[in-house]
Parts: sequence; C-alpha cells; structure tokens
Amino acid sequence: MEKITLNNGIVVEVEDKTVVLSGDLYMIHQEFTTVVKLSEWDSDLKRYCGGDLLRKKRVFKKSAVHERDLEELKGSMKNSYLASTIPYLEHPKFVSCFKKRCLEEFREQEEKARLRMVGHEERE
Repeated sequence: MEKITLNNGIVVEVEDKTVVLSGDLYMIHQEFTTVVKLSEWDSDLKRYCGGDLLRKKRVFKKSAVHERDLEELKGSMKNSYLASTIPYLEHPKFVSCFKKRCLEEFREQEEKARLRMVGHEERE
C-alpha cells in the first residue's frame, strides 16, 4: 500500500488489489482511501468511527484488461484519480466540510436503521 501525505495532514492510501480473471485477462481493482485525523472536538465522529481516524474509501474497477496493457492502465487510472482529487483535498476548507458531511451521513444511516427497527417491531 502506498501512502501519500498532503500538506494539510490528510493521508491518501492507494491500494492495488488487481486480480487475474483468466489467462492474460485481469480485473484492475484500485482503492483510494482518504484518511483524516480527528481532533478532541470531534467526539461525535469518533463515536461513529470507533477511533481517531475518519476514513472514506473510493473503489475503481476495470475488468478484462489484457496483460500487455495492465501496468500502463493501472498507472493511468491512479494518476488520473490523484491529479483530479489532490487539489480538492488540499483546499483549506476541505477537512471541515469532509467531517461535517461524514457526520451527516453517519446520522442518516443511524436514523434509517432506527426506522427499519421500528418498522420491523410494528410488523411483529
């Protein structure tokens, strides 16, 4: 796994999980994880994350890639993602907006789970 630390402390983890499909054909599978260290003021997020790191993963797959094109295409996919994402991640307001959005998502998921449980209990 490759780790890229940005100027604002964000870490981008790049993991290649490419697998052989058959013979000379491969499934390119790349995972890019954005990692933000949480502060003491992020207690709500820590509750959802279960620790001091907030992680968000993006997965990109491309199937049926011939072996002769594999390394070039993997490099191209990685470079394209990083070139378009790093300027966004390095924006001064990114960390606060990222934390806010993730907290909203966690709360929405929690509410949906609560509503499913209420609906399940009503059917019984």
